[in-house]
Amino acid sequence: MKRLISIAIAILAVCLGLAVWSEGLQKSQGDTGENTLNLFNWGDYIDPALISKFEKQTGYHVNQETFDSNEAMFTKIQQGGTSYDLTVPSDYMIEKMKKANLLLPLDKSKLRGMQNMDPRLIDKDFDRNNKYSIPYFWGTLGIIYNDKFVKASEVQHWDQLWNPKFKDSIMLIDSARDVFAPALISMG
Repeated sequence: MKRLISIAIAILAVCLGLAVWSEGLQKSQGDTGENTLNLFNWGDYIDPALISKFEKQTGYHVNQETFDSNEAMFTKIQQGGTSYDLTVPSDYMIEKMKKANLLLPLDKSKLRGMQNMDPRLIDKDFDRNNKYSIPYFWGTLGIIYNDKFVKASEVQHWDQLWNPKFKDSIMLIDSARDVFAPALISMG
């Protein structure tokens, strides 16, 4: 009897394991079981209309989840329990993710257009030979102001942001790296 119970428990454990594995596989492959791209991206980086156009042109369904900081993205991926085909970290985070074994090498045989990329944006120190990443989005940090309330001459340099006139009127991007840069620049 004990042996029969042990066998029944073993069969139940295998069935339960297969059910969990099958559920995870379906989630990573989408509802149809195929042609799904699981994307982890910054909020507001891709127009939903562009995703719809991509889905119609390729037949792939896009599951997009968003994050608001590199650190939040890193933590979620590092904790596990999630699986993304593509994520969009900033440059410095790619190196950190690589060191934490959170990235897989790109299969460049499946990438078209690499030769058209600006040479200044590829083969960077954080990912030599673009083994794990390719450029997606490039930009700079700047000052945006409403000219109905502020004169252009009042916001020409980072140190002008500390003018008492602007107290409680400034918003900054939620990025420690991007917030420290203006402070350090303004201090010389």
